[in-house]
Amino acid sequence: MLETKHLTKKFGELQAVSDVNLSISRDGIHSIIGPNGAGKSTLFHLLTGYLKPTEGEIRYNEEDITGLAPRKIVRKGISRSFQIADLFEGLTVKENLQIATQALDEKRNAIWMSSDALTTTLEKTDQLMADLELSELSDVRADALSHGDQRKLEMGLALAVEPDLILLDEPTAGMGKQESVQMMNLIQRIVNDRDIKLILIEHDIEMVMQISDRITVLNRGEILAEGDPKEIQANERVQEAYIGTEGE
Repeated sequence: MLETKHLTKKFGELQAVSDVNLSISRDGIHSIIGPNGAGKSTLFHLLTGYLKPTEGEIRYNEEDITGLAPRKIVRKGISRSFQIADLFEGLTVKENLQIATQALDEKRNAIWMSSDALTTTLEKTDQLMADLELSELSDVRADALSHGDQRKLEMGLALAVEPDLILLDEPTAGMGKQESVQMMNLIQRIVNDRDIKLILIEHDIEMVMQISDRITVLNRGEILAEGDPKEIQANERVQEAYIGTEGE
């Protein structure tokens, strides 16, 4: 579904991502883990067009998407969230999701909009709020939400464009254990219900091991190891990479 060949990103002398050859299948949850500074978020930025690679190639469903602008990559069916929630803080939950849903409408900038199109947008917005367990907070401003509900809303913005592939960057960051478990259960349910492929960056290694079908470990911008959770847990090089560090 998604493939990179010799993907590299340099910032001056710093090589944040180095010769990464990644292959993401359509099935299951694929997690990207690694110590702080391993290059995980930089890799996400490259895959979603927020950064252009110094070298290498990115292919999605066998199409070359290397260097495409983020909005064009979204149109291809790839969406994402960020480490820090990126919301329209002065708008309500419903307004946030409605704006994101309207991004799919090619006539969104027209002066006139048919009542059918508006009805469809509202129905999709209501369904998203129900899926995300945010219906009771529909009229609450985004900046008044709890941290956990802000993360749910940001995931809703990513889902609103009806992606085939979604990349979530540390969706449980800043959450307690119970809240993290609830968030991961919600993510799994939505991904399964909507038949979406998920690539995940997550700092909670225990949780990654529980929900992932395949794991890629980055260290210093390079792929250190790849395999199923049991293979990763038993890998001595992975254990060494985490000694004295915490995963992002």
